[in-house]
Amino acid sequence: MSDIVYVSGHKNPDTDSVCAAISYSYLLNKTGKYNAVPVRLGEINRETEYALKHFHVESPVLLKSVKQKVEDLDYDKVTVFSKELTLKTAWSLMKEQNLKSAPISDDHGKLLGLLSASNIIEGYMDKWDSEVLKKAHTPIENVIDTLAANVLHLSKNLKTVEGTIHIVSMSEKNADGYIEENDIAIIGGDRVDMVRFLVEKKVGLVVLTGAFAVNDEIVKICKDHDVSVISTPYNTFVTSQQIIQAIPVEYVMQKGGLTTFSTDDTVEYLRDVMSNTRYRSYPVVDLNGKVQGTISRYQVIRGEKKKIILVDHNERGQAVDGIEEADILGVVDHHRIADFQTVGPLNFRAEPLGCTCTIIGKMFEEEDVEIPREIAGLMLSAIISDTLLFRSPTCTNVDRKMAYKLADIVGVEPAGYGMAMFKAGTSLVGKSVEEIFNQDYKKFNIGDAKVGIAQVNTMDIEGFAPYKADMLAYMENLAQENKFDVAILLLTDVINASSEVFVAGPRPEIVENAFKVRLDDHQANLAGVISRKKQVVPAVTNAINEA
Repeated sequence: MSDIVYVSGHKNPDTDSVCAAISYSYLLNKTGKYNAVPVRLGEINRETEYALKHFHVESPVLLKSVKQKVEDLDYDKVTVFSKELTLKTAWSLMKEQNLKSAPISDDHGKLLGLLSASNIIEGYMDKWDSEVLKKAHTPIENVIDTLAANVLHLSKNLKTVEGTIHIVSMSEKNADGYIEENDIAIIGGDRVDMVRFLVEKKVGLVVLTGAFAVNDEIVKICKDHDVSVISTPYNTFVTSQQIIQAIPVEYVMQKGGLTTFSTDDTVEYLRDVMSNTRYRSYPVVDLNGKVQGTISRYQVIRGEKKKIILVDHNERGQAVDGIEEADILGVVDHHRIADFQTVGPLNFRAEPLGCTCTIIGKMFEEEDVEIPREIAGLMLSAIISDTLLFRSPTCTNVDRKMAYKLADIVGVEPAGYGMAMFKAGTSLVGKSVEEIFNQDYKKFNIGDAKVGIAQVNTMDIEGFAPYKADMLAYMENLAQENKFDVAILLLTDVINASSEVFVAGPRPEIVENAFKVRLDDHQANLAGVISRKKQVVPAVTNAINEA
């Protein structure tokens, strides 16, 4: 497994979440601490998109889960055997590669079966008889290859073995009534008369054994009657043993009841299936059903967890799916410490500042790493966004100083750039109510209550009116699906530093008690309230605790 460390913001990413992931990844890579890769947990909003495009930075890749999957494990990328492969060659390859089993595929790489040592033994002990090559539809090329044979004449009509194997040691008289059409005749010595007898019987193949010089007359007789004839350096006894190994693996492989895993299957699923089965190894296929290799219990046990660093959050409900299975190496955040627990120690940095990128800016200074213009631009965008251009009560002098320092690197004036970014990001035109609500939405567990709070910054409060009815219906459904006590949308006027609050769910009184307001058609004005973190969450928490 690679040593990649994901740097991730929260679900429904805002500008700080995305820009912090990119900026901190740059710092970690520059200092050589980790091979850091920034990721996002959802679609970026218009404000963030504006910042990324303005500073010519690619959006982080989308990470859906950090649950371990088969593709993350060091499973065996074994050679995939074709169904026509001889038993002899398959056994040789399995010994060479120290394989207990091997997947068998068709011409397109799709899984057909699984070949194990026990299948090969069974082929010898239970399926070995004089008609086994016929039953297995053995290609004539397999016989030639297995016997290391020299082809003296090969009929165009002979594609697969269609007869019984005979070791012809008797006279022609005794063989009469014993040899039939299409049979394979194994003979030793220079027996011209026997060959004449065999071609008259229209055998399918004559196998001349031993390292003797081949009689030209024998070859001529076979050619004249278009009977295939080959010679092998093996003696008759060895030939009779070896020829059985010409059967294709398809004949002895396990076909039905196969337990397979996809590269996209989770390790959790693997463990569950493996606990109820007793196979040594299991075939692994990709999403198109093509064979990739095999996996064993040992490889599942020793698989490494995915490594991740959290920025701009520390609550499991806001983190990437499967976070409980990941190895969390660190946190950089400016929020409260919530339901956070790890197995091992980690670097945890949380400061009561207005923006995560302010903390990361300080870390650049502490590491004495120069901040490139594009990274400075992203961190400036995050600080302006989170502090609402320094109007939010969460904004500190540290945030303000860092923003102006970054603005000097970028060569912009914070107010002018900030208003342009807000204008691009706050337009609601063309958005669905789901897109509006989810562009900055977080879930909270407060006491025994569950709360969902979304915040949307806008420069046009009146422009939201056409969306209100549909938005409240959406929020009501959301509250039911998530069992929220209350769902809250904070529509924040970034110019006048106030918010309109919209409320749904079974306990709207939580908001009324929190802000000492009376809801009118699920709505109220909250003068001076613009911070979810510092004003809304604390007030809602107090109201729930006092209820």
